[in-house]
Amino acid sequence: MGRLFRWTVRAVTAALLLALFALVFVYYLAARSLPDYSGTHPVRGISAPVEIVRDQADVPHIYGETDADVYFALGYAHAQDRLWQMIMLRRTAQGRLSEVFGERTLQIDDLMRRLDIYALAQEAVAVQDQPTREALTAYAHGVNAWLDRVNAESLGRGAPELFLFSNEIAPWVPADSLAVLKLMAVQMGSHIQSEVLRARVALAIGPERLADILPDAPGTGVAALPEYAALFNASPRDFAALAPLPATDPLSPIAPTGMGGASNAWAAAPSRSAAGGTLLANDPHLGFTAPTIWYLAHLELASGGVIGGTIPGMPVVLVGRSDAFGWGLTSSYMDDQDVFIERLNPDDPGEVLTPDGYKPLQTRASIIRVKDQPPVTIELRWSENGPVLPGNHYGLAAVTPKGHVAAIGWTMLTAQDRSMTSALHLMQSKSVAEGLRAGAAFLAPSQNITMIDANSIALKTVGAMPRRTAGHMTQGRLPAPGWEAANRWLGFEAYAANPEF
Repeated sequence: MGRLFRWTVRAVTAALLLALFALVFVYYLAARSLPDYSGTHPVRGISAPVEIVRDQADVPHIYGETDADVYFALGYAHAQDRLWQMIMLRRTAQGRLSEVFGERTLQIDDLMRRLDIYALAQEAVAVQDQPTREALTAYAHGVNAWLDRVNAESLGRGAPELFLFSNEIAPWVPADSLAVLKLMAVQMGSHIQSEVLRARVALAIGPERLADILPDAPGTGVAALPEYAALFNASPRDFAALAPLPATDPLSPIAPTGMGGASNAWAAAPSRSAAGGTLLANDPHLGFTAPTIWYLAHLELASGGVIGGTIPGMPVVLVGRSDAFGWGLTSSYMDDQDVFIERLNPDDPGEVLTPDGYKPLQTRASIIRVKDQPPVTIELRWSENGPVLPGNHYGLAAVTPKGHVAAIGWTMLTAQDRSMTSALHLMQSKSVAEGLRAGAAFLAPSQNITMIDANSIALKTVGAMPRRTAGHMTQGRLPAPGWEAANRWLGFEAYAANPEF
């Protein structure tokens, strides 16, 4: 009995020591992926030494001889601290989450492939101005310099999360940064969900009570909406309006329909300030995430120093201040999305009705690779109004009658997107007047910019506003027949038409 007890003690002790050794080894490997902020490191891609000084909160303060060197260092710092976050943002925009997470994220990838925002971001690189392209390129080189150092010095896998998931990392390119900005538009968009919800409620209770359940905002400025089913010569029974919505996934960039929310910003002119200067406060209410969406940084540029909130993946301070200028962002909730119900040709489901008769849909195949599963090939389709989405996205099946499909009109679904150029010009503005001019090129996601300089304050809505006809059948509040000319967009409103105070 004594011998059995001694051997049991030895076995348990050995097991505990082995487990302790395994924990120490895992900690050592994970710790190798954590950045070391001290020391000097040689890198390729900068014109002169660059200094990244971390304060007590580890906020990087970046000093370089040229703006390109500063953007390089910002990319380096972002990759040091938030590489996993950047990879996830890029994979989401590309529709490549399933390569890591398997079948669970297949529907997310299916949607992102159909929106095709990464291909649009690749094309949009060419329409940025020269300083912006240089900033994007320098930033990408900085990210890749960190990846090179991780590989050369065996610094773990670059991020602790990469010990659990695939550590295959493609080099960062300028289009990746533009794709992250377009992904923000996807994450902040809400009008597709609102149109679907309004149509479902209208089908369930009728138009008489619709205004009581979902009152129009801002109020009575919009004419009464028609009965939804009547738009398609159907009855409410022809729709699955009461069918449950598809389950959401925490990794999905699509915001679920929820309770009302808002961000905060206010500014005070010198006449209303006890100190005699302008004041600005801003609280963008973005969702809780780990890590947080924002990343504070201070950039010392040729135009002067600027400090504020960046988002890993983009070489720009999105909310912040300089010595002469400050600005904050809040969502404008501009209605920059429309759902178009397209009527299929009963003799050829590859065609949809247009004001000029039936026309073929544009199509392209796309292959989604799925971890531990065979690849999935999907057919991407576009009508003249935008990408065609299956009914399992946004709950569109509930409001799409038989013999029809749903297409999405969205201001950000274009390669002619100079939002990054606009954001960089805003960051380097020296006055409210310059800030207002900088917003002219911004496309999406639409924002209200509250801005101040030493003497004045302003608020301006930036982002493309669709130009709808006065005869639009649903005023953009409900899905509308895509074959009716009155429902189609006539381009975008002029920037001067956006609200300004």
